[in-house]
Amino acid sequence: MQRRAYAPAAALVAAVLTAGLTSCSGASGTGGGGDDSKPGQPGSSAPAGEPGKYRGLPEPCGYVNRDTLRRLLPAGEDESEAEIEKVYKGQAAITYDTDRRVGCRWRLETPEGTRHLSVDFERVVSYQPGVSDEQRAQQLYAREATAAHIPTAAASASSA
Repeated sequence: MQRRAYAPAAALVAAVLTAGLTSCSGASGTGGGGDDSKPGQPGSSAPAGEPGKYRGLPEPCGYVNRDTLRRLLPAGEDESEAEIEKVYKGQAAITYDTDRRVGCRWRLETPEGTRHLSVDFERVVSYQPGVSDEQRAQQLYAREATAAHIPTAAASASSA
C-alpha cells in the first residue's frame, strides 16, 4: 500500500521539478528579453584588466649567475670541483604548475656552518575582470610585505 502512495508522490515531484526547471531556463517568447549577463561573463559591462607582461617564467636554477652564487655560497678549500658544481647547479623546487610557480634551492655545508639560498618565482594571474595582472601582483606583494613587516619605500625615505 505504501508503495502506491510513494509512486504518485515521486511522479508529482518529478513533474514539478521538470516544469520549474523548464520555466527557469527557458526564454520568453516575446523576444524582448532584458540583459541577462552575469558578472565576469562576456557581454558584461565591466572593463577587462590588461594581461600581464609575462607569459612564462624563467628557468630558476639558471637565473642566478655563477659570480653571485660564489659570493653567497663560498666553497671551502676541501671541496672538490665536482661537489662545488653540484651545489652551484641547484635543485629545482617541486611544483605542480610550472606555468605559475617555479623555484630553485642551493645549499652548501661547510665546517663553519650551512648556507641556504632559495629563489621562488610566481606568475600572478588576475581572474577579476576589472583588475589587471599587474595590479593583482601589486596587491599580493603589498599583503606579503605587510605580513613580513617590510617597510614601504615611502616609510623608509621619511625616516632617513
